[in-house]
Amino acid sequence: HPDAKMTHDAVYCIPEVMRDLAKGKKLIANPGCYPTATTLGLYPALKEGLVVENTIVVDAKSGYTGAGRRPAPNKLLAEASNSFCAYALGGSHRHTPEIEQNIAYLTGKDLMKPETWQYINFQPHLLPQVRGIEVTIYATCDKDFTNEEVYELYKDFYKDEPFVKVFPASLPVQTKWVYGTNFCEMTPTFDARTHRLIVSSVIDNIGKGAAGQAIQNMNLIMGLPETTGLMMPPMYP
Repeated sequence: HPDAKMTHDAVYCIPEVMRDLAKGKKLIANPGCYPTATTLGLYPALKEGLVVENTIVVDAKSGYTGAGRRPAPNKLLAEASNSFCAYALGGSHRHTPEIEQNIAYLTGKDLMKPETWQYINFQPHLLPQVRGIEVTIYATCDKDFTNEEVYELYKDFYKDEPFVKVFPASLPVQTKWVYGTNFCEMTPTFDARTHRLIVSSVIDNIGKGAAGQAIQNMNLIMGLPETTGLMMPPMYP
């Protein structure tokens, strides 16, 4: 990097997870969109130590604005509309290491040691819509829950976070609910038959997944309330 000192002084920050690391800093690395939706969806279960190692599967979908403005045939409306496909097959997506880095931070484990490596399977897909991300997270747990217990666990965990909303199993979240906002909304459930936690987490990839979270981080740098300039309602319907 051309400015090694600046890189050394920078800190990566999803505010709901790492805000204490960012206080007093002048440069914050803004997280990726997939890692944000995934990390927030996993955070309560990982902090409570409920997830069995190496059982995390992330089935992710993004609107095609997630790929940026560079022209590409698969982002043309005529190609992307009424179609659905996986991409970056075989674990090759660049956000996989970022998600594993966040898991290391949350679990306090050194991921450079093979015996403690928290491998994940992360597979993204391209949605036939302009914006919005949905990730469905699967992870085996070391104990059983009811849907109500998982909901109460997550709701209590995020009760003081203005940008995270948790819904019960009867209300699966939708990307439209966060369209044009800095919110992350999720529905955590538990499949008792397979002993697996299943969390559906949605964000706007341009909002909480990019510019919205950048403003939230800027508010941290400036000593402003994190909600400053960000409490607009979703653009729905």
